[in-house]
Amino acid sequence: MSESVELELLINCTQATILRFPWSTDFNTTVIGELNRTEVLDVLGEMITRSRGYVPKSADLLTLREFITECLFPTTKSPYELPWQLKTAWGVVFGAMLLVAITGNCIVLWIVLAHRRMRTVTNYFLLNLSVADLLMSSLNCSFNFIFMLNSDWPFGSVYCTINNFMANMSVASSVFTLVAISFDR
Repeated sequence: MSESVELELLINCTQATILRFPWSTDFNTTVIGELNRTEVLDVLGEMITRSRGYVPKSADLLTLREFITECLFPTTKSPYELPWQLKTAWGVVFGAMLLVAITGNCIVLWIVLAHRRMRTVTNYFLLNLSVADLLMSSLNCSFNFIFMLNSDWPFGSVYCTINNFMANMSVASSVFTLVAISFDR
């Protein structure tokens, strides 16, 4: 359990669970308010363990574990859901933008790397800008577009960190390349 869950929330959720599932523990709700964080977590653990062996027939469809999870970590609906017409319009705009960005930057890469006479200092700066833009468009924009449409990040916390790193690295690379171009001039 994360430390971000406040003791007051733990106590309130434990008391609500005891009221809803009285068979799950021998504690009453008045005693719970006097316990510390570790003791409250122990009571919740005991309730979950006890529920595995005995579930009365009158129990709700919402199980004890689901009730505790929903109480401690409530899921909230997205505050704003885009209508399907806007999602389609954004999809067309982003699709065209990504197609142009990826295709254009790949062409720049191919031209500079495939033709020996194009390998000049200025073109290497442009190559660097193209690589940074290609990384931004392929590893960042498409995933952020999905997040924008759904108001949810389905790719996990590891890729969230990688995504933010790649965005910052690409922007920094572009800026420093432009600085280098200005110094070269």
